[in-house]
Amino acid sequence: MKILKLFILGIIALTLIACSITVNVPSVDTGRSNTMDISETALDDADNNQVIIEMGAGRLNITNGATNLIDGTVEFNVEDWKPEITHSSNTITLSQNNSSNVGIPDGNIQNDWNLKFGENPIDLTISAGAYEGNIDLSGLSITNLNISDGASKSTIRFDSLNPVEMDELSYKTGASDVELLGLGNANTKTIYFDSGVGSYTLDFTGDVQDDIYVRVQSGMSDMTIIIPDNARAKVDFNNGLSNIEATGTWTISGSSYECGTSGPLITINLDMAVGNVQLKQQ
Repeated sequence: MKILKLFILGIIALTLIACSITVNVPSVDTGRSNTMDISETALDDADNNQVIIEMGAGRLNITNGATNLIDGTVEFNVEDWKPEITHSSNTITLSQNNSSNVGIPDGNIQNDWNLKFGENPIDLTISAGAYEGNIDLSGLSITNLNISDGASKSTIRFDSLNPVEMDELSYKTGASDVELLGLGNANTKTIYFDSGVGSYTLDFTGDVQDDIYVRVQSGMSDMTIIIPDNARAKVDFNNGLSNIEATGTWTISGSSYECGTSGPLITINLDMAVGNVQLKQQ
């Protein structure tokens, strides 16, 4: 696997060396650090508050404990990246409209988002560039979760049961290192995970409430799937050339792997181009 990755990187490097290209890349001006305070109350007459976060490269930390719907700060040192907050009848959007501008920074870029959410039910959408994320949704009421990013090193966790049923959990990423932990506590019946090259962990431990359907589409990657002992699982491999390592008690029939004898059923359809898959029953 590592040899294949090095081979691809080598081809790319040789191609770039062979081509003489002059590119004028703009610069990104960094300045003094600024702090923007966030304090947003729940929307009037909205049963479900939709929160949209649109950020560029940086760090995103989310946890519980807010008095309002959202409390927190954004610290940044690129003036054009000052977030804007907009409202509609049922949506609050925190957006860095100019953060997608590409350039070479003239110093160290600071773009740190530290947010806390309150007890109100939230439909959460996160759209980010290359970022580091520590998203702890334990104790929050998440009715829908949609995350998309270009490249990331992030952890999304549910350490306790989501008190409301989530309609859908969707994560789409490029070349990343992503951990989804405690998915059994997410309290959802549908999970979609789309990824490119990277390392990924889908951990279904937790208080699994009902059957879960999971669709995984991935490029060249290392994938770890963890199934708790309080649930059953059926993993179907579609296409691709994957090295599969299974620990625990699994029944193998063709391209299907099954484990567990009681509890809700986690059905996983996995479509991977090439890579390594570890199936762990705990």
